[in-house]
Amino acid sequence: MNADDVLSATRTTEPDRLNLEPAELAEAVDAFVVRGDAASALEVAGRTWRVWFRRGMNDEGTAVLAKALDSAGIEIVPIWHARVLYGAGLLAFRDGDQGRSREFNEKALAAATSTGDARGECDALTGLARVALRDGRYADVAALSRQARERARSVEDRAAEASPLHLEAAGVRLQARYEEARVLYVESLRLSEELADERGVTIELHNLGWVELHLGRIDEAAKYFERRDQSGSQEAYDRAWTDINWAAVAALRGDGEDARLRLERGRQVLEEQAETLDPDDQFELDWVTMLVSDQR
Repeated sequence: MNADDVLSATRTTEPDRLNLEPAELAEAVDAFVVRGDAASALEVAGRTWRVWFRRGMNDEGTAVLAKALDSAGIEIVPIWHARVLYGAGLLAFRDGDQGRSREFNEKALAAATSTGDARGECDALTGLARVALRDGRYADVAALSRQARERARSVEDRAAEASPLHLEAAGVRLQARYEEARVLYVESLRLSEELADERGVTIELHNLGWVELHLGRIDEAAKYFERRDQSGSQEAYDRAWTDINWAAVAALRGDGEDARLRLERGRQVLEEQAETLDPDDQFELDWVTMLVSDQR
């Protein structure tokens, strides 16, 4: 498939449903760069960076996005320039590079604001909220997320509201305001269902389970984890958290041996991935590790 065909495919197919390998997408970006078509290079990268992100191919994805961004020079490419900057910021965040993630998201916000791109503004504010989350600035997380949600609502973009709603819930949750977090996560779960976002549904079922655990409602947590597990994800990160989720349930039910075995199995998979955990997941991992340790 040549570069033009790849671009056409990305315009008509969601990234998760693209029947294209990352190498084919990278080759298309390369071809447009060589051709001097910065706009198309950015569009392909902007539409497909989640392919690398979802596969944990952060280095490869970062290289492709950097090539597309470098090709743009001072050329103004509305929308896709901001989208690629946001994607680069998220990949940097996943690699634990706070400074680079903040820089990319600030540039994305400036690019989107200059063209009145509401979705781009919403994404960039969400990216900055994500950076604040890892910095431990949880009040800022909630404030930036609410600002992003308001921008999405101003143009009635329900899909754009999904990520900041999720992050607002995380910021509230990490302030130990669990009842408020539960309300926000339920709202986020319903939005993911409305958008037919299966991945979002799975994530919020996971998060609701942990909120219920902190509220002492172990049986309710188990119900959320059971629904989450029905998604059948084969990604290593998800498989690791299946064990860790049930380790927490076992620990709180007093089954220390089962909790220990599950926790060790889940931690081993995470260590093999060598990926920086999102702050809310890191908090829960530390919490369940303490629970299990106390039962020895």
